[in-house]
This record gives sequence, structure tokens and C-alpha cells, in this order.
Amino acid sequence: MPARILVIEDDMAFGAMLAEALASRGYEPVQVGSAEEGLARVRAEDFDLVITDVMLPGMDGIEGLSRLKEACPRAEVIVMTGYAAKEKALEAVRLGAYDFFAKPFSLAEMEVVVRRALERRALVEELSRLKSAMACGRGPVIVGQSPAMRAVVDMVRRVAPLDSTVLITGESGSGKEVVADAVQSLSRRSQAPFIKVNCAAIPENLLESELFGHEKGAFTGAVALKKGKFELASGGTIMLDEIGDMPLFLQPKLLRAVEQKQVERVGGAKPIDIDIRIVAATNQDLQTLVAEKKFRADLYYRLSVAAIPLPPLRERKEDLPLLCAHFLERINPRVGVNLRGVSREGMQLLYEHDWPGNVRQLANTLERAAIVSSGDVLTAADMARALDVSGRGPVGAPAPAGSDEAGNLRDTLQDMERNMILSALVKSGGVQKDAARLLGISPKNLWNKIQKHRIEPAEYAARPGA
Repeated sequence: MPARILVIEDDMAFGAMLAEALASRGYEPVQVGSAEEGLARVRAEDFDLVITDVMLPGMDGIEGLSRLKEACPRAEVIVMTGYAAKEKALEAVRLGAYDFFAKPFSLAEMEVVVRRALERRALVEELSRLKSAMACGRGPVIVGQSPAMRAVVDMVRRVAPLDSTVLITGESGSGKEVVADAVQSLSRRSQAPFIKVNCAAIPENLLESELFGHEKGAFTGAVALKKGKFELASGGTIMLDEIGDMPLFLQPKLLRAVEQKQVERVGGAKPIDIDIRIVAATNQDLQTLVAEKKFRADLYYRLSVAAIPLPPLRERKEDLPLLCAHFLERINPRVGVNLRGVSREGMQLLYEHDWPGNVRQLANTLERAAIVSSGDVLTAADMARALDVSGRGPVGAPAPAGSDEAGNLRDTLQDMERNMILSALVKSGGVQKDAARLLGISPKNLWNKIQKHRIEPAEYAARPGA
């Protein structure tokens, strides 16, 4: 809807000219000739902005200003005055007016100040709504009082009311999806569709159709028209998780969706307009990928308009008590226990841990500990058992004396991942596509892991006659 602007001006010719200029710029002006009449209109109708002369017959603009703000507090007020009465205009600003014009003024100047006043009013309303949502506990909860997490929450509050593209970065398990949910729930699109796509979980040959849709007959098997995720999310928000795994050949098409808000189905002949907000997330360093020519620089710059970097848990361990309380509140009914917290010794073990799996790993560790606990507080023994996932012996069993087998969780997880990949390659005869299917990941994701572990798939290829 166009912004409604009330013009209070006793010079009817000047007021009509101003109203006409506002209408030509897409606003909906209403013109009156006195403060009394203007006051009656704001009490009966909603306005986004009031432009009023200071020198008016009867009630002047200064007296009328306070009454206007009282009757319609959500509307911004701009005052106009002749140069000789400039002090009155400054007094009006001190009393709460957004700005003033000294007559004569240019319409270009008026257009800039009106636009800024309306933008300020929209941001004030969104901030009020955001604070209300946070106070009522609506939407996802971002847990943490460390300086790093306070910066994250502050950034969410800033970007959520806007329609800017958001890029959330952070290690796996650090809470990127929770932050994306918070941005969505506190945005203007909170009641509209919110569709999430994991770019690393969809095979490359299907990703284009999944994102952008396809026309009937576009390829073998396309027996009917299919709308893509972008079309299905139109009017709302789409989250592109693991955006760093987006194939290079699809990135120009994604750039068009980001820049021009248009998509084209596979096999389609015309672009389709979409009204959409894009939230992207990745655990990769996109700037490094740009330098390595694996990710388009122009797409990176468009995605990172509003960047929210998430700190790893090891850099915000002061949040551990809050996180434990938050997760135990959810775990208790799920596991059927009534845990009050973690003992001092148990918490010390958590502080000493490196948390390579971040917040997700902490949540899983607490749930494992809750399952094996026998009291109403998680002890150091409970936490020690829950943290031992190496498989080197019975859960909670200490390493033999003098042994270096305790290791650390990050190395253990890397070893487990490598062994699972080797097992899948053996079973699939070295066929990476089949191995990826056995592992439940995309072929590209598997290829990246093969490179990371320096595995030679050819060594596992099936031999003739085998």
C-alpha cells in the first residue's frame, strides 16, 4: 500500500502543488487547510507522515505538533516554514518533528527527506515488533550471553526487518539454521513460506530442477510441469544451506535469482518473476573458494550483503551453563528424566573439551549423559561416559595406564569418517556414485571428502572376474 501523507497548509495553491508532487511519486496525499482540521483527520484515519506549515491560522504548527504526535504517535512529522520563522521550525524539531523545510525548497530535497522519514518510521515499527517477539519468546531462541553471541543477536535484530540477502557462516553444528529461523520469524515474511534446501544433499544433475523447476518434456522423465523451490517460496524466504557446494555451472542462474528476482525453469522459454528473500548458509570459507575460482565473486558479494558469522563453541565457552540449561529443558521430557543441571566437576569436563562438533555435539552429549544418568544432576562420570565416542572399549571405560589411546574427539571422528568412506568404496567396487548413495550424501560431497582424506578410489575398483 502507498504511504498516506497528510499535508496541512493554509496556502491552498501551494498545498495543492505539494500534494500533486507527492502523488506523482507514488504516495497518497490528503490536503487540509488548518491544524484543527488536520488533528480531526489523524484522529479518524491512519497516516504514515504529516507535513505541516508552522504559521497557520488559529492553532499554529508548534501547538498542533504536540497534539498531532499524541493523536497519531506512529506518524513522523515534517514542518515547513518561511525563512524568517526558522527558529520556530528548530523548536518543532526539538519537540519531536523529524525534520523541517525552509520555504522555498526544491521538490528533490522534499522527496529525499520524505523517503528517509518513512524509512525511519518503518524501522522503528519493526524494532518494536522485534523486541515484542523476543520478550514473548516467539520464534527460535538464540542462546548465549558471550560478547560474540550478543553481536550475533544484535545483527539478527538489525537484518531481520529488512529484505536484504543474508549470509550465515560458521562451522558445522554452530547453529546456522537456528539463526536463519530467527531471521525468518522476526521478518515481515514470518507468515509466508520458508523453504530450506541443502545444496550438498541433492545430486548435481537434479539440483537445477529442484531449485528452478522444469517444464513438461524438458528431459526424459519430466512427465509434468514442476515448480522449483524458488517459485514455491515466492512471497516468503528460501534458505540455501551449504551454499559453498553449489555447482559452478548453476551459479549464474542463482545470481540472476538473487539480483533480478527472476528464475527460469529447465526447458522454459521465459523468465518468471519471484518475490523472495534469500538466506544462505555455509561452513566453508567462500572467499577462499572465490580465490580458487570455485565460487563466483559476483555471487559471493550479492549473497553477503548482510553477513552473520557464528563463533565456534570453543570460542564462547562462557555460554556453556546457559546452553546446558536450555538443552536439558528439552531433553527431560524426551528422555523421561528430571535433571536439574550439571555438577561442578561435570561442567569442568565440558569446559576442558574442544567441541569440534559445536553446539550440536553438546546437545547430543547431554542427551547421551541423560540416558545413562541415575540422579537428578549430571555428574563428571556421566559426562565422561557421554564424551567417550571412540569405540575403543566399553562406554566410560578409562584408557589403559600408560596408553596414548585416549586421543581427541576430532581425530577420532576423522578416522571414523575415513573408515566409513573406505568401507563404502569397497562395497561399491570403487563406484563413487554408489558409494555416496550408501553413505547418504551427494557425490560431490563424497568427492570433497575423498580429497580431504587423500583416498584413491581407483584402488577399490572392481577387478575383472572378481
